[in-house]
Amino acid sequence: MEGRCRIFRLAGLILALALASAGAEIPLHPEVGAGLWIWAGKAFDRQECRFVRAFEIPRGAEVTTARLRVTADNSYQLFLDGQPIGRGGDWRVLIEYDVKLLLTPGEHVLALSALNDFDVAGLIFSLRVELSDGRVIEVASDDSWKIAPNDAKRWQEKTRAWEQWPAAKVLYPPHDSYRPQIYQAPISEPLEIALWQRKWFQVSLSSLAIAGIVTGLFLGSRLFLKSQMEKVVRRERERIAVDLHDDLGGGLTQLVLLGETSRREVAGNSPVADALARLCDQSRGLVQGMNETVWLINSRRDTIRDFASYVAKYAESFFKGSPVRCRFEIEEDLPPLPCDLGIRRNLYLAVKEALNNTLRHAQATAVELEIHRQRNELVVTIRDNGRGFDAAKGGEGNGLRNMAMRAAEAGGSFKVETRVGEGSAIEFRVPFQAPARFGIARLFPWNRKRGPAE
Repeated sequence: MEGRCRIFRLAGLILALALASAGAEIPLHPEVGAGLWIWAGKAFDRQECRFVRAFEIPRGAEVTTARLRVTADNSYQLFLDGQPIGRGGDWRVLIEYDVKLLLTPGEHVLALSALNDFDVAGLIFSLRVELSDGRVIEVASDDSWKIAPNDAKRWQEKTRAWEQWPAAKVLYPPHDSYRPQIYQAPISEPLEIALWQRKWFQVSLSSLAIAGIVTGLFLGSRLFLKSQMEKVVRRERERIAVDLHDDLGGGLTQLVLLGETSRREVAGNSPVADALARLCDQSRGLVQGMNETVWLINSRRDTIRDFASYVAKYAESFFKGSPVRCRFEIEEDLPPLPCDLGIRRNLYLAVKEALNNTLRHAQATAVELEIHRQRNELVVTIRDNGRGFDAAKGGEGNGLRNMAMRAAEAGGSFKVETRVGEGSAIEFRVPFQAPARFGIARLFPWNRKRGPAE
């Protein structure tokens, strides 16, 4: 069967060439249109030939009908503006496509990839576009088509390389004896491009990804620098604490000893003895204050366990020699969770103020100091059996206001419960770590608000 078809095509070619050489007009079959059989300069077996052609729909025009017919010997694949439209595999079948929905005003590119199995080859094509104003645009296979090299990239798109590509060779027009079967393909519709396949989405996603990477690198570098700076600060705090303890502490201790020695060598009722006594008392106070400062800045004591231990020792020493009996309720096995310097300092000073007020104004005989955890907060409660006071009127002096201010600076809360004649209970609640404005906000110094606890 294939052999007879080949003979039929050769006979048609010989007849067409003979008529053309005699100057006779070759009639065209109306079902085929005005297209000519075209191919490359030479045909050979297993040959792929790529054809491209551009045309334009006038601006403002409206397409009413667009009929495209094509076939090839032996097979083809058709593209319009890079979109696959269809394919065929038999030169005796002319496939008709309705491409009206694909044509809008502007330039369009036709591209066909034709494959020759063996022997003679050819491609025939016709496109008829009718506009609403009566104009007609026709594109047919002729020598205006270009042949794209097989190694050309994105050959379905129009580029400047078209100018260097060779033109197609016209073989012969379709003879009236060529009567292909007409097959109407389904209407060609624009491709439904998914959201993630759209260029604007891909560009936006790429931009977000790049922005995320840059932001991550920036934040990572900031975190790294912050951690390195904190290490330097911790080492410097340790050095300062050691220097204060060894140098200043040793000097103050020697000053106290010298004062006590000089005091014993003078008369007990002389003005010099009184001055030396005051000097020794002030020196001991300086030693105590220095020890507190060393404890506060020592980075090795930045835990709630160390805080509870130090406060308990301070309270025991503070009430020693007084008529007030101090009892402790400290949670067992407090973990060594870190506690910021600003929080420890403000909470310690607030507790110190509360103990001082209890001794001076409460007229209490017993004080209970309670320290425990509650979720991510440290709770310190001081209860006494003193005379109490009217909370609505406030206590004496600025003690309550100072304690409330210290608790607020530590990012926590302050509460007092008291009644006249029934004692008092003061409660401090502070977080282990500083609030968020002290944390991640440090990565963005231009948006950082400094708080008193820093």
